[in-house]
Amino acid sequence: MLSVWCRRAAPVSSHLLRLSSLAGYRQLSSMTAREIRKRYTEYFVRNGHKHLPSATIVPKNDPTLLFTNAGMVPFKQYFLNPSSAPHPMVATVQKCVRAGGKHNDLDQVGFTPRHHTFFEMLGNFSFGAYSKRDVIRMAWAFVRRELQMPEDMLRVTVLESDTETYEIWRDEIKLDPQRIVRCGPRDNFWSMGNEGPCGPCTEIFWDTRDPRYSIDDEERWLEFWNVVFMQYHRSANGQMTPLATPCIDTGMGLERVASIMQGKTNNFDTDEFQKIIGGIEQLQIKHGSQVGSSKSETAYRRVVADHLRASAFLISEGVRPDTTGRGYVLRRIIRRAFRAGRQLGIRGPVLPALYPSLVAAMGTDYPELSEQQEHISGTLQLEEEAFSKTLDRGLILLESIFARGSDNKVISGADAYVLYDTHGFPIDLTEVIARDHGWSLAEWQDAGVSSQFCGYDVDPEQNTMSVSSRVVAFSSLANGDGLAVIDPCPFYAQGGGQESDMGYVTVHGSNQGQNTLAVTHAVAIPGSRATALVVANAGGSEQQLAAGSAVTAGIDMGRRRGCAVHHTATHLLHAALRQVLGATVQQAGSLVRTNGLRFDFTSPAALTADQLCQIERMVNSTALANERVVTSEMTLDAARSRGALALFGEKYSRDNVRVVGITDVSLELCGGTHVRTTRSIYPFQIISEGSIGAGTRRIEACAGIAASQWQRQQLEHARAAASKLNAPSLDMLSEKAQRLSDQTQTLRSENEQWLRVAATNMQAAAEHATELGSIPARIHILPTPEDLALAASGDMRLAAEYVCHWRGAQPHTAHVAICGTAIALGLCNERFPKAQAGAMLRELLKRLPGKGGGQSTLAQGRLRSAVSVDQIQQL
Repeated sequence: MLSVWCRRAAPVSSHLLRLSSLAGYRQLSSMTAREIRKRYTEYFVRNGHKHLPSATIVPKNDPTLLFTNAGMVPFKQYFLNPSSAPHPMVATVQKCVRAGGKHNDLDQVGFTPRHHTFFEMLGNFSFGAYSKRDVIRMAWAFVRRELQMPEDMLRVTVLESDTETYEIWRDEIKLDPQRIVRCGPRDNFWSMGNEGPCGPCTEIFWDTRDPRYSIDDEERWLEFWNVVFMQYHRSANGQMTPLATPCIDTGMGLERVASIMQGKTNNFDTDEFQKIIGGIEQLQIKHGSQVGSSKSETAYRRVVADHLRASAFLISEGVRPDTTGRGYVLRRIIRRAFRAGRQLGIRGPVLPALYPSLVAAMGTDYPELSEQQEHISGTLQLEEEAFSKTLDRGLILLESIFARGSDNKVISGADAYVLYDTHGFPIDLTEVIARDHGWSLAEWQDAGVSSQFCGYDVDPEQNTMSVSSRVVAFSSLANGDGLAVIDPCPFYAQGGGQESDMGYVTVHGSNQGQNTLAVTHAVAIPGSRATALVVANAGGSEQQLAAGSAVTAGIDMGRRRGCAVHHTATHLLHAALRQVLGATVQQAGSLVRTNGLRFDFTSPAALTADQLCQIERMVNSTALANERVVTSEMTLDAARSRGALALFGEKYSRDNVRVVGITDVSLELCGGTHVRTTRSIYPFQIISEGSIGAGTRRIEACAGIAASQWQRQQLEHARAAASKLNAPSLDMLSEKAQRLSDQTQTLRSENEQWLRVAATNMQAAAEHATELGSIPARIHILPTPEDLALAASGDMRLAAEYVCHWRGAQPHTAHVAICGTAIALGLCNERFPKAQAGAMLRELLKRLPGKGGGQSTLAQGRLRSAVSVDQIQQL
């Protein structure tokens, strides 16, 4: 939006003022968001463009961004090298996220008409294929003919020095000069950053006819299309050089266009949002909450609707809730939505319960929402369940803070830290809740508190390490601990997937002499350059640890050494994975502990046993070669030119990054701690490999001393198993285990045959005829597992066999069998082709509390407790 309306070519005429006051102008033909997407792409395909699918929200080759935040992001490289573009003219509907980092709209979402965390950008791009004249003509034709927007509702802006563009609008498009506004470079000159491709732009605005604003008030005009002419390259010193091949970059917000075409003043009132908001209102009613129209309640519904879209699309691309990077942004989004749901009176699941509304709204154009429904809903469910208790505890703590009062109604930085570190409350969520209560949040960064990290100078092979420091800030915590900032600080704060250091601080000059206190955790204060240390049992030590006090800080070198070993091992594992599976493997998260590591990566299939062995051998080979681990600092461009890989979810400074290299094996951007040589990583042992979501795998491993200890434990387990199986040696253990497995399989087969016979001949203890929906059903209560002397899980298998038998014997009805707490439902698909056993069982379990699911003809579940005949007869 323009900061002020720019200098016009001519004063506003009375004729234009009369136009603005007309009560009735030709109404637009309402278009759904889906119709707009379709019409846009088809129009530009007819005009010679290649329609490309949306690039991923997670940028593949741009470590400076957390997320794709504009339609042009996937094409940045082509503006510098147009000949490498996939097609000279491209059109896209790009999925974008603005949450976290520099481009962060999170705090405004729900409270303004047009801020979103997830949004879609319609864009058409030219890599040397057409001119300003061509793109302006196409844009105007789309607006006037395809969307049928009346000219008297439109204005355009141009750069005041861009006479060529002004004359195209005036002389060739024949636009009234009074509808062409000339602006300065602040509004109409676009660039990627301080250096790179850039150029003037022209923007198209819609007259909202908002009666609160005059014709020349910028708030009245809605900018919906920006056309950028990439014609210069700006150097670091600001010098502008014409590009050999000028390019075109355009961006039009789908949500804004939808609001115009549907006659809405707020994006949240458009069709796709309204489907989700309708689902929210139904969920409120289901939970016994009245649907109100207050400003705050409306805002909460919009927050939930927006955050459902963002979280679902992020999870669909492999992002998982985490404590750092993209995962932390996702966690914040989910938790903000959950809290907003609570404010609306929703006491159960929020986003998982609303997911069908999202699929109904956007699933046709984005089939991944339906294809990954179980994975996305499950991830949302787990995160909400984890946060539910956290939210309750945090709210109790906040209420106690509000109750004890404060002269200026400010939550201290220490209290905010406890909420963040102990209870998982994002700082911004604490700020939102405080604002709702008329309070504000005081953070240490407001007072300029900072500390310099000096922990890289530590040799992890040393047994001791201490530095002289001074206290910069200290606060007592309610649990009796203290929170301190010291400078310099040798403690590595949790981040980049690595656990924090632990250790001690010794206070000098107190009345009691020296006093040594344990440091149990170190964390980077959000938004600050300071590292906060949790000092055990230091509550009330304001005098000893007052700002300026001298302390000696020492870190636990055993813990540091373990983390360093496993962080370097993580780099070698990453390199080996890329060598074995290919360079398309991308890191999707990691955790480095003192006794092990966890590494998440993208892969469509499980690794074979041979591949896992090959990866282990490669890492161990590098470890035994005792290669040097070298760290250096350089610009981001220099690091990228050397081929350095970026950590998942991290955002990097362009001016200075830390690079960790291991000869010709690995080169990564990394802020973590590492060993000096690779010898201490041996042996490296993969413990497990498995799936954690669609297209994402996880390896757990250990290295060095931790791996030796793990291998010894496995040897002890093997010896114990050999003893139990009477194997004379470990060599015979496999043969003995196979014999036992064969015997077990034989017994299991005999047991299954017995269950089938029993199910066919068993008399139910009680039966009840009813209807499930419109389908006739018979509920059979079987003898209890205790009466039948069934082994574990035998009740579930018996119930399933029972309904399978009666499904064939009496196909005209659905059958439900209950054996203790086991429940199964079966029906004949040929008799009821549209019915789903899984859906029917889930509906039944709303009346008989429990969990379950299944396929079209058979579903199984578990009741919370056994049911009586009386309960069944009341169904």
